[in-house]
Amino acid sequence: MPAVQPVTVQLSAWAANFKLGDAPPEVVERMKALVLDFLRVVTVGQPLPWSRAARSLTLQLGGKAESSLVLCGSKVDAARAAFVNGAYAHACDLDDTHVGSMHHAGASILPAVLAVGERENSSGRALLEAAIIGYEASLRIGLATQPALFQRGFMATPTCGAMGAALAVSKLLNFKEKDMAGALGAAGAYAGGLAQFYLSGGVTKRLNGARGAESGVMAALLTQAGIWGPRDILEGEAGFFKAFSGDPKPEKITGDLGKGYRLMEVSTKIHAGAGRLQATVDAGLALGFEHKLAPAQVIECEVGIPKVVQGRLTQNDPPDLQAAQLSIPFGLAMALSLGRTRGAQASLRSTDYDAALKDAEVRALSNRTRCVLDPWVEAGTNTEEVPTRVTLKLASGAAHEMKIEHPRGSPHRRMAWEELTALFCDTVGDALPPDLSQKMQTLVAGLDGDSSVRELMQNFVATPEWLAKP
Repeated sequence: MPAVQPVTVQLSAWAANFKLGDAPPEVVERMKALVLDFLRVVTVGQPLPWSRAARSLTLQLGGKAESSLVLCGSKVDAARAAFVNGAYAHACDLDDTHVGSMHHAGASILPAVLAVGERENSSGRALLEAAIIGYEASLRIGLATQPALFQRGFMATPTCGAMGAALAVSKLLNFKEKDMAGALGAAGAYAGGLAQFYLSGGVTKRLNGARGAESGVMAALLTQAGIWGPRDILEGEAGFFKAFSGDPKPEKITGDLGKGYRLMEVSTKIHAGAGRLQATVDAGLALGFEHKLAPAQVIECEVGIPKVVQGRLTQNDPPDLQAAQLSIPFGLAMALSLGRTRGAQASLRSTDYDAALKDAEVRALSNRTRCVLDPWVEAGTNTEEVPTRVTLKLASGAAHEMKIEHPRGSPHRRMAWEELTALFCDTVGDALPPDLSQKMQTLVAGLDGDSSVRELMQNFVATPEWLAKP
């Protein structure tokens, strides 16, 4: 009986041999949808202060003009372009997310493949191939190491994302299996990112996608230059599993590899906040709209949560935007306040959080909100989503409860292409003229046809008036 190949070898062999035609049509269509959603997300993230700071610093540092910074049209080297575009993507917690791996694959994989794809003049099909590989590898590595990776104080996006981005870029550079494994090994020298910001703040959380994307590009380019890493980086005695997990589940990587696709479990976010609070915000909007609530009318809120978020997403009095986007009580209070005027189907952005942080009534309601462990929520929490149960007590004596099993944008309430394009148009309306917005949709829809990465990037440039706004 032949010996079972090491996990790193199996993953590298699959990536080296994968062709777009191997994936079912629904996987290809989903990947195109995730690319379009990425373009929506970077449009929201690009104007934020930390995004502008990352771009300004990068332009000061310079670099060969080969890959575009999205929307502004400036070019730098591929690694730095991946960094800046990854910073945009993760700037406001609106990027796609996978609950089980605790990973934002889009913010780390897509900036890397777009930057190198533009540099290499890759076809749209090559982009989709590489992106699917990057998503699958990073999500599976995350599933194999969570929750221990997070419990040890690490973030999945700059760790697992670096590994997936390295494989994805290696595919664009036409690496064989051996060099694929070497690039994974090289990415192991970059993988890192601590979660202390959950407890004491800091802006570097916004760079998790940037670091994953840049690290993947660098790992692949180093390997191409002859500087490769350990080809047993995942399972080795001092490798990724040992460092980030200690009790890994390698079957999460190799099981059904090439047959099942974890990217189908990825959620696209409606609201700019942590993936595990999306259902609670949905419930707050719906209750606020249905009962026309003002914060002062609600004397008590209770939110059912799973144990995994206890102490992490349960802060009642967040001091800043980042903390607010990681707070279930604050997200609920804000949504209850906005639901009356914005409606149950609203999409909340970072600007809504900024305004709510200055609203004394919203902050007071957040402090009146209790998070309690809930058996129904715990039972419904899985690798795809976190449900919610929200109970309100009003000053009038009335009480209301709402349970949401599947948040909007989750795999069980996936947005159709038409919904995604409508959201895209609404988001980019100020940045792109209508004809260019339509062209971008057409280019993404045709990635498995005639579209190229260069054409996509060359057209995604905002109006000068939008770029000039503070």
